[in-house]
Amino acid sequence: MTGFIEPHPNVISPNPGGSDDPLGESILDPAQPWLRVYEPRDVRLVIGRHQDPARELLIDHARADQVPMHRRVSGGGAVVLAPGMVVVVARLVNREFGTTCYLERMNTALVPAVRSVCGIAPVCRGQGDLAIPATDGSVRKVLGASLRQTSKLVYYLGVFLVHDAVPLMERYLAAPSRQPEYRGGRGHGAFCTHLSASGVEVPALIAAIYDHGERILGARAAR
Repeated sequence: MTGFIEPHPNVISPNPGGSDDPLGESILDPAQPWLRVYEPRDVRLVIGRHQDPARELLIDHARADQVPMHRRVSGGGAVVLAPGMVVVVARLVNREFGTTCYLERMNTALVPAVRSVCGIAPVCRGQGDLAIPATDGSVRKVLGASLRQTSKLVYYLGVFLVHDAVPLMERYLAAPSRQPEYRGGRGHGAFCTHLSASGVEVPALIAAIYDHGERILGARAAR
C-alpha cells in the first residue's frame, strides 16, 4: 500500500505478496490476469483499509492460534479467509462514476454463476453483498465484497462462504463496527450461511465464476 504507514505493526502482518498471494491483491499487478478465483490455503484475518484491529478482531484468540492478521488495500469490513471459501478478485476499467455500479456489475456475473451450480439465485443486499433466503423468511449472507478505485481502474475483492465458516467468525471476529441495515443486529451465526447447504462445492463454483466472469465482464476487464 504505497504511502500507507501501518498504525498497528505489532498486530498487522505485511501482505505476503506474489502472484498467488493469499489476500488476492495480486490483482493490483497489471502483469497478472484480470480475474483470479481461488480457495484460500490457510486461515487468515483481514481488516479493511481504515479499520482498527482492536475493534474488529478478537486479537487474543488469533494470537493464541497463530492466525496471521492483515490489512487489505480496499475498504469494507473484517473477514476470515479460510479453506472452504472462494475468493474472487477482478480488475476492471474505471468508466463510470461511483462504487455501487461496479459492485452491481460484478454481481451480474456472480449471481448466474451461483445459480448455474445450485439452481438458487442469490439476491443483492447492502453494499455488494449476496444473500440467499432462509427458512425464517430472512436472507443470509453468502458473499461480502469491497472495492478500491483509482482514476483508471477498479479493483474488486469478494469472498463466498461455501462451507460453514461461522465457527471461525465467532472465534476471531468481533461484532462489526459498521453493519448493513439488513443484518438487523444478528450475530454471525444468524446472519451468515454457506452455499454447501445448497449442494455447492468449491471447484464447481470456481469454474462457474471463471466462465461467467469472462463472458459477462470480459469486455470491461483491465487486461
